[in-house]
Amino acid sequence: MTIEEVTHMADITPGMSTKEINATLKKYRKVTFRKGEYNLDAPLVLYSSTLIKCEVGVVFYREHKGRMLELYATPETTKYKGTHDVEWHGGSFMPDAKGNNAEANVISLFHGKNILLSGVGVWGCQGYHSIEINACKNVRIISCACKHQTAKDGGEFREAIQIDFANYDGLKIKNAKSTSPCYDGTHCCEITISGCEIKNCPNGIGTHTVSVDDSYHKAIKISTCNFENIYGNDIQLFGMKDVNISCSFTHILIGTKTQAHRNEGGKVKLATPRRNKNVTISAANGVTVDVE
Repeated sequence: MTIEEVTHMADITPGMSTKEINATLKKYRKVTFRKGEYNLDAPLVLYSSTLIKCEVGVVFYREHKGRMLELYATPETTKYKGTHDVEWHGGSFMPDAKGNNAEANVISLFHGKNILLSGVGVWGCQGYHSIEINACKNVRIISCACKHQTAKDGGEFREAIQIDFANYDGLKIKNAKSTSPCYDGTHCCEITISGCEIKNCPNGIGTHTVSVDDSYHKAIKISTCNFENIYGNDIQLFGMKDVNISCSFTHILIGTKTQAHRNEGGKVKLATPRRNKNVTISAANGVTVDVE
């Protein structure tokens, strides 16, 4: 049975509390958010085999200090064994439009597989990432927009759409400790980011960390994305392998790291600098590619 064939249907309306919304997302496998404004006082949590559609005019506001949308996982979740087979279509996330000033990722996908985000907008993330993909397999980010993201002092390296691995410094899971199984160093695999618009952000797409062991994010495809007024790099690559990029961009950093993050937190110096492997780039003439 495909997600489209799921028959358990439910509507979510603006009058519902976040608690009621999450109860609906947990119970039903096919959900429609009806047009209107939603004030979230906790993250929305997604479960396996779920299809979510947002009507035109669905807007989410943040009234807490954490993430706005995330996959279900526990401290015991490892590899790609968490939430799977999820589609989310549409909706605008405006985390700080009402003066919240929260410093947190807006959308976080972790320890999941077979995930699609389509037609999602994130406006005004502060300090962290608009969309984070961490320790996931087969994720597609299609025709999404990340705009007007700001960096806090010392955090200018952060991307609008980040690809990361499961380490304590980079991934926070409720009730998890630095020694919890969820911090197993799982990297991302089979990630497609296509047709997205990144505007007024510190950096566009990529990552800024590598792991202590010789692991890589693999099979990364970035295509037909547009970048405008990016202060740092449109795309920045560290610790990636088998990457195919075909976009309209002006600056890519293919970087080398001499320090790495441990799964349990903290950094160590690498004996051998970590470089990317097998990166293919197709772009118009005049673009800048920095290779460290």
